[in-house]
Amino acid sequence: MRGSTRCCSPGRWNDARASVCASIPKIPLVTRRLLIAVLIAAGLAPGTVVRTHVREDLRGPIAIRQVAGPQGELAGEWQLRGVWEYDSQTAMFGGYSALLLIGGDRLRAFSDRGTRLTISLPDGLQKTAARREIGAPARRMDWQPVEAGYVNLLWDIESATRDPATGQYWLGFENTHAVQRYSAGGEPSGVRLLKAEVDWPVNSGAEAMARLSDGRFVIVPEGGQQGLIFPADPATGVVPTRFEYRPAIPGFAITDAAQLPDGRLLLLLRKVGWGLPPFESRIAIADVPQPGAPQVMRPQITLNLTRIAPRENYEGLAVRPRSDGALDVWLISDDNLAAMQRTLVVKLRFDPTAANDRIAGQHGEQQAKQKARE
Repeated sequence: MRGSTRCCSPGRWNDARASVCASIPKIPLVTRRLLIAVLIAAGLAPGTVVRTHVREDLRGPIAIRQVAGPQGELAGEWQLRGVWEYDSQTAMFGGYSALLLIGGDRLRAFSDRGTRLTISLPDGLQKTAARREIGAPARRMDWQPVEAGYVNLLWDIESATRDPATGQYWLGFENTHAVQRYSAGGEPSGVRLLKAEVDWPVNSGAEAMARLSDGRFVIVPEGGQQGLIFPADPATGVVPTRFEYRPAIPGFAITDAAQLPDGRLLLLLRKVGWGLPPFESRIAIADVPQPGAPQVMRPQITLNLTRIAPRENYEGLAVRPRSDGALDVWLISDDNLAAMQRTLVVKLRFDPTAANDRIAGQHGEQQAKQKARE
């Protein structure tokens, strides 16, 4: 989800935005902020109303500044390692809804406007509080290619997953409800249209997708209560099974997913509510439904992200194992093309052993209380 409902192509969308923007300066700032919050919560694309005029190309410089540095431990499991803001006057910058780790030292984000942003890991850059501008290869925007004949259909990218052994990756598209496979070099190599197989709303597509280590694929639609598990590559035409998704907290929907080394899924969750920006985020862990077992996914919250990172519309998640057994967890936010939102990249460190110990302790306490009641 981008906090918006689009009914036209990116080009027509920009034209509509330009015609509306002219009236915005007449609205007082406080009133405008309240209007933005209401529009985002209602899913009416506030970014098209308040974004300033920018260049319609991908060649503009991309600036970066560090928003927050490393912080201490939180419950022994999570550490905030850094937050960076990216910005550009290029019109197609922003709207990032999916994230992959590429080659161990780069992140690649995909947008709901058909573009991709490739950046070096920001914690490897020289730290500075000043705003800096540098060009490729540290930061680069490109159009994401799609299968021939699908240019006008496949542009709203919502999810991404990758096979680390081959470098192949897959993108999930909203509106058309499709999965496109890519070679390690980024060339389209097969597409699967799901629109005839699912009853998802037009603006509620494959929000989260994860390729599992056993070759299966998990796809969860935006805000949906039912997901899909493909026994193999979806682009090959294999028939999926369905599972029920039970939200860890009512109102929180999955925006991205990645598999942990132990086989479970790390889930990024988001709820639209009050505040500016009007988003709350959580991170949860869930077991993947197994064949022959009850097909229900029940996530368990492991982090209230809103407590340690700036409030934003986080939609992209990527995980990298560390040599010490911990994990680097990277997030990216979708700015909805709104003037009061930002494209933030967040680095977290997660210790799954500490998390498992805490969960086991909570489970033991619950069992003890149950026995006491008996």
